[in-house]
Amino acid sequence: MLKNILIYRLGSLGDSIMALPAFHAIRRAFPHARITLLTNKPVASKAAPVEAVLGTGYFFDEVLDYPVGTRNPLVLVTLMSKLRRLRLDGVFNLAEFRSDRATLRDRAFFRLTGARHLYGFDLAVEDRMAVPHPMTGEVEWEAARIARRVEPIAQAHLEQPEFWDLRLTDQETSTAHNLLAPLASRDKILALSTGTKVQAKHWGVTNWTDLSSRLSKRLPGWTALFLGSPEELPESAACAEAWSGPSLNLCGSCPPRVSAAVLKHCQLFIGHDSGPMHLAACVGTPCVAIFSARNLPRQWFPRGDLNQIIYNKTDCAGCGLEVCILEKKKCLSGISVDQVEQATESLLEKVLHRKAQIHP
Repeated sequence: MLKNILIYRLGSLGDSIMALPAFHAIRRAFPHARITLLTNKPVASKAAPVEAVLGTGYFFDEVLDYPVGTRNPLVLVTLMSKLRRLRLDGVFNLAEFRSDRATLRDRAFFRLTGARHLYGFDLAVEDRMAVPHPMTGEVEWEAARIARRVEPIAQAHLEQPEFWDLRLTDQETSTAHNLLAPLASRDKILALSTGTKVQAKHWGVTNWTDLSSRLSKRLPGWTALFLGSPEELPESAACAEAWSGPSLNLCGSCPPRVSAAVLKHCQLFIGHDSGPMHLAACVGTPCVAIFSARNLPRQWFPRGDLNQIIYNKTDCAGCGLEVCILEKKKCLSGISVDQVEQATESLLEKVLHRKAQIHP
């Protein structure tokens, strides 16, 4: 039985959500263990660190952070000293694969901490990188790839809703309730997140304002609710202005977990492949997700079977670019406003049909 555990996980909002079932699996397997999270902080100006997404007090008891890629001997020695004082029984490696050399270096480092057991460091090819299917070109879902790192010590059941539970607090739920107080009704809320910290994923402001204008006419009586970082406030404001009905712009007003509590009240979400999309899917809000082809299809698709994925697979799919200049984002420029509008209508019909089946 492991009593002192370290989970090594880097990343931000979407990365944290994809690792959520693995965090649940570890906590369920070791309910009384003291769990420490080792992560990077800060990630980026627009990105939330792992602990801001998963909260504190359940998935882990303490957080240690360090600058990724540091070669500063003092920083590394200080970190090593802190880890050795934890008297670790086990280390779970949930970090994204960087290279074989980096994995070997990480394993050697954690061995020096005195940890008795290391999990997720002996990686097969499919654990190290996204391997495309020869026929479909699709790759394994990222959540499944991460969950396999903790097997057979802990089992993550991706199909079970409880493994996607963020365990929101009463305070977070109450804050969301207060933020939504200005709305006359909560029966018809369309959440939109028009921004992204990655240029290669951005569909374009003109597309978003056009879509907002069209959907407001097709969805009379609906409220448009905008979520995102403070930097995305002006862009969301332009979309809110294009929306002819009531709107509420919460960009910059909600930390990730409060955003999740807000999204639980929304009937539909539209956004890029981004953190807010993963939050919406995590709490069970159906998503219209606009994907660039920087990653291969399926790898970062949102959780759930009631989503509309818009993905234009181009010959450069899987490029991994953060900034696309040469190809002029042709994977996204090939996605029309008509296409997203139709996908939204189609998903809304499915949502209403399912709701009618549950509450006839």
